[in-house]
Amino acid sequence: MYTDETWFQREMDTMFRPAWHFAGLASSVSEPGAFMTLRLLDEPLLIVRGDDGEVRAFRNSCRHRGAPVTDQPSGTCRGLRCPYHSWTYSLEGVLKHAPGLEGYGREELAGLGKDLLQVPCGVREGLIFVHLGDPASAPTLDAYLGNYVSTVAAPHRTAEMVAVQEREYVLDSNWKLYVEVDMETLHTKHIHRGSIGEQPVTMSESEGDWIGVYHESPHTPALHPGERDRGFPHVEGLSGKAARGTHFSILLPGFFLVTAQDVMWWIHKIPDSATRTRVRVGYSFPASTLEREDFDEVSKRYYQRLNQVVEEDDWITEYQQKGLNASTPGCYVPEEHVVHRLDNWILDQVLHVG
Repeated sequence: MYTDETWFQREMDTMFRPAWHFAGLASSVSEPGAFMTLRLLDEPLLIVRGDDGEVRAFRNSCRHRGAPVTDQPSGTCRGLRCPYHSWTYSLEGVLKHAPGLEGYGREELAGLGKDLLQVPCGVREGLIFVHLGDPASAPTLDAYLGNYVSTVAAPHRTAEMVAVQEREYVLDSNWKLYVEVDMETLHTKHIHRGSIGEQPVTMSESEGDWIGVYHESPHTPALHPGERDRGFPHVEGLSGKAARGTHFSILLPGFFLVTAQDVMWWIHKIPDSATRTRVRVGYSFPASTLEREDFDEVSKRYYQRLNQVVEEDDWITEYQQKGLNASTPGCYVPEEHVVHRLDNWILDQVLHVG
């Protein structure tokens, strides 16, 4: 299940294509004409805020000869123009200008059916999600998220978050290894001895396609243990559990999102193959924190600790993969009960018939 390509293809068909996937923060496309690009499940995507204020997702592929409409990771524009033959689209994806078809009026261009291909997209509490499977069989975004918004996103005020660092890379490991390590604390006292240490958690009550754990503490988990009184203040207006601790959540199958009292970060796992995983990492703070005079100085402490933990998990998942090539069976101990639940969910999806 961690090395076989046939099993991997089944996972793609039963879990990844039918799921909604995180694309970025709405604050990253905060004004009309703001856009960002990314690849998910090997699909080139273009996320743009239209003149009407709506956030939309398109296939980043010109309807003329298929070139990317843009290869810039982000930016702002008045319209979307393909650099190959200058076919130009509105911010809403409507074809407006098509060199080679000068004899066509705008109504005739509209009748060609050559507008950018739109991808189902939705925004909840500042989080942008897209769906890359069959729209006819897709769950609604609200059904997918279940009670995640009311339990985690809204109380943690995720709509106020602004991305300050993002990166993407590939690991030589199966995607499940990285998701499993997110859902247990047994390893933290060994792999993260100097960066996290002990971190007791309780299971979150989840409805929809997410699983989570909660760590109650007045101190941020995003700084090294000896520096947790040297961070940013808590976000104003936090309520309930959000004011008292941190939620660690997996939006199934592979989006890991951590919402603390002072910061939010994610580690998104998208499989390239049975033994290679594309990882998207992002760190974000509320807009009010970014305005602080001491932001540059204090944020360095966060980056140091967050980077260290990510690198430690990167290392252990690749290391673990080397042993799994021998197909040696493993087991679960009681402290890994959330991993057991996660893996049973995966089995239910992949082995479901009918």
